[in-house]
Amino acid sequence: MHTQHWERIVRGLGLGCAIAGVARMGMTPTSMIWGFNSVPELACGLAACMLMAFFSFGLYFAQSRETGVLGGITIGAIMLGNLLTACVLWGYLVYGGFGDENHALNNASGMVSSAGVLGGTLALAILTWRAKVFPRAAVFGLLGMLASMALPWTEWFAFFWGLSYVIMGYCMWSGKLAKRPASPSAGISA
Repeated sequence: MHTQHWERIVRGLGLGCAIAGVARMGMTPTSMIWGFNSVPELACGLAACMLMAFFSFGLYFAQSRETGVLGGITIGAIMLGNLLTACVLWGYLVYGGFGDENHALNNASGMVSSAGVLGGTLALAILTWRAKVFPRAAVFGLLGMLASMALPWTEWFAFFWGLSYVIMGYCMWSGKLAKRPASPSAGISA
């Protein structure tokens, strides 16, 4: 694939990541205004999960040469976690609750979702820091997301998560990624 086409794809995925980040950030004010697990908050969360599940590929494509197979696995885990969370949120919005929260299927999907999103985010932060493709602010947003879990104000979790996606998405969309040295091997490695 020609480099110009590849760059166009990455830019489009970047715009999608930025939009997903805005949707995720929307969970913070809606939770503060209408309450935790309110319809507006869950609607923002559902939109963010679906968008992140699809457009997170862009985070890998933008730094695939630097993050390698581990970066692909990390993004796959984040995408799976978002997809499972989207299913849970959809069920809550449609049926007004999470069903039997002690059911084995709920427990298993919750564990896989949490491991994918939280573990994947930690790995993404480390890989992104080492790759030096995105600005450090994006990594601090990811770490802020994880650190905010320890705060009594859980609404900020979504804000920092979304902020990191907005920063990375904007960098991809605007073409403001760190310049890579030209590789002697022709073609795209991602």
